[in-house]
Amino acid sequence: MFGTIIMDSYKSDEVELMSQYIDDLCSPMDLYGWASAGIYSFWDYYTKEILYIGLASDLYVRFRQHNGLLPISENACKFKQIRSYFSLHERLGYSILVQSPLSQPIVHRNKEQYQDFLNIPQGSPIPNYAGEEGLEHIRQAEGQLIESYKQIVGSVPPWNKIGGDVFSRKYATRSNYLHVVRAFSNGTPDNYLVSRATIRELSENPTYEWFEMQLHGLRMMMLSCGMSFEQAVAFQMKVDPYFEDQWNRIVSSKYLDKKLIV
Repeated sequence: MFGTIIMDSYKSDEVELMSQYIDDLCSPMDLYGWASAGIYSFWDYYTKEILYIGLASDLYVRFRQHNGLLPISENACKFKQIRSYFSLHERLGYSILVQSPLSQPIVHRNKEQYQDFLNIPQGSPIPNYAGEEGLEHIRQAEGQLIESYKQIVGSVPPWNKIGGDVFSRKYATRSNYLHVVRAFSNGTPDNYLVSRATIRELSENPTYEWFEMQLHGLRMMMLSCGMSFEQAVAFQMKVDPYFEDQWNRIVSSKYLDKKLIV
């Protein structure tokens, strides 16, 4: 399930490095961090304009395709737009909306791992179980978020050609735009859906990553149950006997007061 928005930005010569940071946090090969399936956004680092909202079953692979590191048709990626952007600007904004690793789908990179684990012969279909739910969540979220942008701005983001899943568009709300879409490029201290650390910071700092993994559960409740951050903390205190120690560690570190520098 969704919960955490992680912001960052990169230069044209940092593409390979950024892709490795993404893979470290959202690898389909392990259950640490977050699922590889998620929502991502490219945005203008200087004006904060949202340029594109997309979905990916594997955020690492899709990022590499968009940035010319993996071969794919030019019509199936934003390499042309990104190359044009970097001809005029030094830095491009990039943010991800991530899911729990429990929503990890079966993708190309982890397919053999699942076949070995379930003792399924090569070429036979693999049951997807919870992973299929994770794919459905990103389809729904993309449709809602693009439509919420369109409701506020009047059109889809400039690099988007279509509006995403048609069925999901009717569930788009102003709140989707204010708390999620706008936060892709304008993470503010009062928006607890936004990670206090960037993609690269989380990859390089295991303590920060652990903090954000604990906070992800609270964000899931905020998005799925409409709770405030404070309500989610109070509820988790009641149902999870171990959460109080985790929460006290986060609070005593003053991590929530950390200034996010993208």
